[in-house]
Order: sequence, then structure tokens, then C-alpha cells
Amino acid sequence: MKNRTRFFLMAAVVWTLQISLAAASFAPQDPPPAPDPVPEVEDEPPVQEEEVVEEVEQVEQAEDAEDAEEAEEAEEAEEEDPNAVDPNSPYLAIYGADIHTVTDGLIRRGIVLCKNDRILKVGKKIRIPDGARRIDATGMQVYPGLMGVDTSGIVRGRGSSMRDDFDPFALNLDLGLAGGLTLVQSGNAMAKLARGTLDGVMVGETGWVNLGYSSTSPGGRRQLRESMRKVRDYLREVRNWNIDKSMGEEVGEEPSSKGLNSGHLALLEGKAMARFNANSLKDLLSICDFLEEYPMQAVIFGGQEAWACAGRLGRVGAHLVITPRAKAWADQTLNAPSGWTIENAKILWEHGVPFSILPQQRWISTGGLAGRDMLTLPMEAAFAIRGGLPQDAALRALTLDAAEILGIEDRVGSIEPGKDADLIICDGDLFHYRTFVQWSVVNGKMVYDKEVAPYFAHIRPRQVASFEEVMEEIERALDETEEAVELEDVPEAPAIDAPEQAAVEVSDRE
Repeated sequence: MKNRTRFFLMAAVVWTLQISLAAASFAPQDPPPAPDPVPEVEDEPPVQEEEVVEEVEQVEQAEDAEDAEEAEEAEEAEEEDPNAVDPNSPYLAIYGADIHTVTDGLIRRGIVLCKNDRILKVGKKIRIPDGARRIDATGMQVYPGLMGVDTSGIVRGRGSSMRDDFDPFALNLDLGLAGGLTLVQSGNAMAKLARGTLDGVMVGETGWVNLGYSSTSPGGRRQLRESMRKVRDYLREVRNWNIDKSMGEEVGEEPSSKGLNSGHLALLEGKAMARFNANSLKDLLSICDFLEEYPMQAVIFGGQEAWACAGRLGRVGAHLVITPRAKAWADQTLNAPSGWTIENAKILWEHGVPFSILPQQRWISTGGLAGRDMLTLPMEAAFAIRGGLPQDAALRALTLDAAEILGIEDRVGSIEPGKDADLIICDGDLFHYRTFVQWSVVNGKMVYDKEVAPYFAHIRPRQVASFEEVMEEIERALDETEEAVELEDVPEAPAIDAPEQAAVEVSDRE
């Protein structure tokens, strides 16, 4: 607008000068006879270029003032509108959904308020800050982000190499988010599925120590027990040395840990977790004997026949990672419980054994049978529910119990103030085969939206109420209100057990 004004004013000046020059060139050479004298009239001074420029500057200043006023009015309007969204706001509010907190039950039509990368508040009556980013999850379900224990291929690299190989735009990362995963463990490292960024991806290392204690390797079991015996003797010597020193007695040099296995030392000191692989009842009972003699934190992968010794596993405090559909038929030659049962997870839960669930395929596959890989992790847990496991316990197995196995239960695994804002929002029950993840939130940022991602957007897209549907709902509510008012105006009928009162009222009317 400023350029157009300047152009027209300068064009008018040029046009006036051209007309003056043309008139001067066509004037006659012989002047006409002098007319009668007339009173002199002062001519208007010609328009100077400086005056034109000054007028243009004045117009520009006026326009700048108008633009500034419009900007101020827009800012005031935004400040007055409490629902205006600031895309850079540190707050994220998820409202209208049923919230499955894992540790504090179910909150109907609640609000989860996040600030930066942490959960700030969870409840029903929570004030949403002005400008906060919002997700209207009315009619949906909010769960903690699911965790994959001992996965492969979802993120690049294993262990320390994961930090350098992580691809924030990988296809498997997107598919993992679509399946409800927000954190995976691969090798000895854990990473969040933070799409589009490298900030806050690495969570830490598991600190697991692999131990082999199989009945098929008696020599390996003997070597492990001998190493553990030396570590235990060393810890006893250190403890006695510290006691003598605290009592003022003369002590020599502190016992040395030279020649000891550092991993085994960390296990008995409680600084690491032992990892076993066992499926048969014989191997599971052997591990229980070992843990009773050398108490330590332990996780056992497999556990097909764990139902047969669930009480022992619970007493030694072992964690398990099981696959409910990994079948093993009973051995008819044994006079003891054996084989697989769909009630395995239920029996472990009844005996207080914490466990996580892992499909038979530890990676994401775009082909094959549904529910056999990490893309549909909840479907594997649904088979445990079919075997009698309560649904709340199945959710805990995929969230908080998995976090305990990984040693990060203080950060993730449940919806509580202070924990990481890793959440998934589903359009139905998590364990129903028709349910889709609509949004995934990692570190307080929405990293997956089903309607935007190209994978499942065409399947049952989210419905937005039309104007006609809204008006029909309003009319229906008004009709129900009018009917309620009419019912209140109708006089009450006399009670059946008061016939005399009814007779009196009839006689009065007559």
C-alpha cells in the first residue's frame, strides 16, 4: 500500500511537468498586442519535489501508525481469548478422555496437564493455562506409553552405538508409535521414539549381566557358583574390615577385589540385574535355588513352565518376560507338571510375580500374522487376558512392570505428576483388536497423529461433528429439558396405601 501511494504521487508530479514543458514549446514567437492592464494576481508557487516527498512520508507514517494499532488490537484479542493456542507454549493439555493411571485407578473424563517434558497435573478439575497446546480426546482413552523389552530393529544400533545410529525419521519408528510404543530397549541401551528430534532420545543403559545356568551345562553352573562364592567372601571381608575400623581396632589394608568378576560383584552389591534364559521347570527351579543362595535382582526370559513354580519365583523376587502364545506341549513321560498353558500369566500374577510381555517376533514386521510382532504388542497381552489375567494387570505388564525390569520406574510406566510425559491416546480399549492409537506424545510433544501419518489414516478416520449434527444434539437436549419440566408440573397421584385421603379429595372436588 505504501509503494502504490508513492507511485501515484510521483506520477502526478511528472505529468504536471510534462504538460508545462509542452505548452512552452508550442507558444507563438510573435507576442500578441498587449492587453488592457489588469490587476496583478500572484500565481501559486509551483509544487516542489521536497513538498511531494514530505507528503509521501506523512502518508507512510500514518499507515505505520494504523498497522501498529491493528497489531496491538490483534495481540489484545489473543490475550482476551483463553482458548487461543500458542504453538510454542510449554504446556500441553489432554482433556475429555478416560485416564488409565496404572497406579491410581481410572479417572473418567479427566485432564492430563504436561509442562515441557514432564506431567504436571492429573485429575478432573484442573485449570488449563492460557495459550496451552490442546488435544481434545473426548470419548477416548489415555494410557502411559508402552515399553518394548529386548526389542530388535525398531531403532538402529544396539547399546552405545544407538546414540550415533538413531534415525528420527525411520519408518519403523513411525510404526512403533502407531502401535503404542514410546520406549524400547535394545541390547543394553534404552531409547525413546522421539520422532523428528535427537533431544531426549537416550534414556540410559539397563545394567544387565547375562548369566548362564542351564541344566545342560553342569560345568558352566559350577564355574558360576565358584565365582559367586569368591565375590561373597570378599564382601564379607570388606564388611568385617569396616566394622573393625569403625570400632578403632588396628586393621591392615582394605581387602582387594583383584581377580574378581566385576559383573558378579555388581550383582551381589545390588548395582545390577542378572538376566537368565529358561523355559523348562527344571531350569527354573535351578535358578530359584541359585537365587536363594545368592540373593540378587534377576529377570528370566522365557518362563513357559513358570506357572508350575510360581510360588518359588515369587519368593526369590524374580521378574519374568513371557510370551503368552509361545506353546510347548507337556511331556507325557514326566510325573510332574510340564508344558505350556494360557493361564501362565494369570498364575504368575496371583503369586505376585512381576512380568512383562513380549511377542514371538521382537521386531516390527509389515507382513505375516497380526499380533506376532511389536507392531501389535497389546494383542499379545490380550491372549493373557483370555487366559484369566485381569486387564489392569495386563496394562501394568506393558508399562510399569516393564519399567521396573528396565530400572526406570521412577521416570516412566504410569501417569503421575513428575514423570515423563510419554502418553498414547486410543479411540477405544487398548486390548481390542479394532482400536487404533490416535495420538502419541513423547517428552511432552505430539510425535504421531493418525490423521496425518500415511499408514492408517484411511481406516476409520476421526469423525468431526457437522453443523447439522450439533444443532440436532442441541434440539434433542432442549426437548428432554421441556419434557422434564412438564413432568414436574403434573400433580402427584395419591398413594395406594392412603385410600381415605383420595376419597376426601374426590368429595371436595364434587
